[in-house]
Amino acid sequence: MAAPPPWTGFTFTSKLHSAPTPKLKSLKLSGPFVVVVTGASRGIGAETAKTFARAGATGIIITATSLSNALISTKKEIETISPTIKVTALDADVSDPESALKILEAVKSEHSGRLDVLINNAAIVSTNPTAYNGDNLAAIDTSQFVDPFTVNVIGKLATIKALMPLLLATNGAKTIINMTSAASQFASNGALGYNLSQLVTNRLTEAIAESYGSRGVLAYGVHPGIVPTMPRPIGEPEGGKLFAVDDVGLCGPFLLWLVQERREWLSGRYVSANWDVDELVSKKDVIVREDKLKMRMVV
Repeated sequence: MAAPPPWTGFTFTSKLHSAPTPKLKSLKLSGPFVVVVTGASRGIGAETAKTFARAGATGIIITATSLSNALISTKKEIETISPTIKVTALDADVSDPESALKILEAVKSEHSGRLDVLINNAAIVSTNPTAYNGDNLAAIDTSQFVDPFTVNVIGKLATIKALMPLLLATNGAKTIINMTSAASQFASNGALGYNLSQLVTNRLTEAIAESYGSRGVLAYGVHPGIVPTMPRPIGEPEGGKLFAVDDVGLCGPFLLWLVQERREWLSGRYVSANWDVDELVSKKDVIVREDKLKMRMVV
């Protein structure tokens, strides 16, 4: 496969990773630390929640569309990793904005209102095969724009709105992580409705940083890698899985690195879990000076 163009951001660091490095896997948290992870019944969300448990989080709220066996299994795995951790599992379907209030009430009642990090992970790609007709817009069912935007944008926004007062009131990391995708950089490849929803997610992340940065809130849009998650998106072309070569545990340690100390210089920006963090830090000055890693029109 030919190297992707530089504007896609895939190769912003010359050294890339498909699995977490020992350095990131060894990171630890200190003090009380409570995190919400949406879409955590399996895959990236579940592995991320377990990563934070290993690092010493004292409270974790995990959500999914229902209290499925998978979500309960994730809860039990976290409790095995850290017997002293307080874990709350919730059926909170982000396609219904009212479900964000369930998360709010759970943090208040189960975790004394403390919230350090919100990881907006829940997302959908497609709900029927027409989503992938990027070369024929007329063939894409309107639902394949409505459904991804409802979950990936409105769902994230509703959760942020509900939980922002808790983040502001907690003397902690004050961080929002919006899971996005490198697909946000493409107009035609993949499922267009999903790509557009994640492009909006990137802008939403920047808006949070601009609106709440003066009050201590940090926000990052994170591409978690391309992971062979199950089940596969509905209608995904068979060749799509050839690109899914990253470890499901890649993202969690990268997120841990993001929040272990305050990285204001990256707030409001798009970053990738594939990037080498030492090389990323070496680019700090140029990132800030040239305002890189944000969505901008080239003129």
